[in-house]
Amino acid sequence: MKKIFIILALLMNLSLFAKPIISVSIPPQAFFVQKIAGDFAEINVIIPPNTDEHNIDFKPSVIAKLEKSDIYFTTGLEFEKVMLDKFKSLFKHLQIVDLRENIKLLDSLDETREEHSHENHHHAHEAKDPHIWLDPLLVKTQAQTITKALSAKYPQNKAQFEANLKAFTSELDTLNTEIATLLKDKKQEKFIVYHPSWGYFAARYDLVQIPVEIEGKEPKARDLKSLINTAKKENIKVIFVQKGFLQNTAKTLAKELNAKVVETHHLSKDWDKELLKMAEVLSKN
Repeated sequence: MKKIFIILALLMNLSLFAKPIISVSIPPQAFFVQKIAGDFAEINVIIPPNTDEHNIDFKPSVIAKLEKSDIYFTTGLEFEKVMLDKFKSLFKHLQIVDLRENIKLLDSLDETREEHSHENHHHAHEAKDPHIWLDPLLVKTQAQTITKALSAKYPQNKAQFEANLKAFTSELDTLNTEIATLLKDKKQEKFIVYHPSWGYFAARYDLVQIPVEIEGKEPKARDLKSLINTAKKENIKVIFVQKGFLQNTAKTLAKELNAKVVETHHLSKDWDKELLKMAEVLSKN
């Protein structure tokens, strides 16, 4: 009997020292939350690395951790439009925090689509672009939202969260300066990207993304022809493709334009390095 009480006491002590679980949609958000929370919390990422956020298989282990989470930080991805209500219904205690708070959202399709015969898709502008994590200055706003939510949930750590926010804000300002410096003397403001996820990055640094996809689908022959004409006219020599996406169309375009294909990873947890890589490539093309 004494052994049973000892085991129970040990289990209770372990539960007291267990880290709270915070869930996020994507790896970059895990980067942001860790910057604010430090080692205080365990971070559960809904979308695993090297995954297309538009085609997701939810792992049971991830959902199990979501159920145990105190907070879930959302960013308005396509799957969340369907799943958030289900999460609210299933996990009554889960606090859902939208990182789009206090951010002016862009339309989901870049207006440059009209430049290459996408005239039948005006209705798509009603949707908003969720890729807010690709602008370091917008991440400052997201970091403030994260700090506010964590401080309210765990007030005993508020001072540490706020100190971490101050340090992270300084890092983001430095990153923004580094990117702006790299792009200061860029030769070309337009770039082709397979999936239009870089709209906020483009808007911040006076760039224009020209997407290959149309509403998440492969372009039709006439759209592809128009895109090729635009790229030749603008002398665009780089095509960005997301990691995990099919590259057949991009390779066809590259051959036609004598351009190079560069892989980007907009969901990388090494978020700051990925933004710098993007800027470095654009500064040389």
